[in-house]
This record gives sequence, C-alpha cells and structure tokens, in this order.
Amino acid sequence: MRNVLRLLIISIFVMQLFACVGVRTTSSEEPAVAAVGASETYEEFVPYTEFDDIAVPNELSRVPERTFIYENKEFKTGMIVMKGRVENQSLIDFFVNQMAKDNWTKESSIISSMSTLVFHKDYKSCMIRITDGAYNTEVEIYAVELKAESMRDSGGVQEQNIK
Repeated sequence: MRNVLRLLIISIFVMQLFACVGVRTTSSEEPAVAAVGASETYEEFVPYTEFDDIAVPNELSRVPERTFIYENKEFKTGMIVMKGRVENQSLIDFFVNQMAKDNWTKESSIISSMSTLVFHKDYKSCMIRITDGAYNTEVEIYAVELKAESMRDSGGVQEQNIK
C-alpha cells in the first residue's frame, strides 16, 4: 500500500512538472517547430476550431459533451468548451494576440476570475469566457458567422429608417 501511495505521489508531481513546463513560452527568435530538410520554418502549431479563424492554445482539451456547432446555408454558430491547466492571464494574452493576428477587433473585455472577451469581424462575432477553476481553467467560445452565400442571395445587409 505504501508503494502504491508513493508511486501515486511521484506521478502527480511529475505530471505537474510537465504541465508547468508546457505553459512556458520561449522568447528566442528561432521557430518553435522546424521540419528537417524543409525550406520554410514554422512557428509553434496553433490549432483552429471549426471556425477557421478562431485559434485555441495547445494546452487546452475539448469538452465534447458541452460543445456544439450548428450550421446551415445562412450561418454557422456554436459553443466550444475547453479545459486545461493554464493561467487565466496567459489565456487572455493568447486570445487577444491571436485574434488580432486573425484580423479580429476587440470590442470589450471584463477581466476577473471569470473573464469575458468580445471580438468582431465583418459578418462574424465571437465571445470568449475564461473561468478560473480550482484545478483547471475553462474556456467557452461562442461564435456566430454569417455565410457569404446568404449575404449574396439576400442582396447584403440593408439599412432601414423607421419613423
């Protein structure tokens, strides 16, 4: 029984050590990932969601039972839920920087133990909620995207004056 307890404590310590190492970022000019013999160099791979211009950090894992995407010919919408051992401020910095790289404009933000970031693009909207938990940080991404086909078929967005 003591050996099992020692093994459990050691494995928890090793997992925490690797989790802390995975969160660190490097400030060197070298790319984080490079293929042998490749003519181009790439930065660290950043996975994107079903919305092709919303990226998420590698350290987050999807929570499939709370994630949904709805799509039809006019729009795509959904909620993507992810969890991971990442600091709240680190996630805020990631999303603000990455969304700017993907040409999103930050509309507003609330920074606390439950932070909210709101971004927009032409015909797209995204709200990201980051909740600090005891062991994990949870990220909820709510997105809406109007499709170009629906805008073309309807003649675009028309302004109306109501009297």
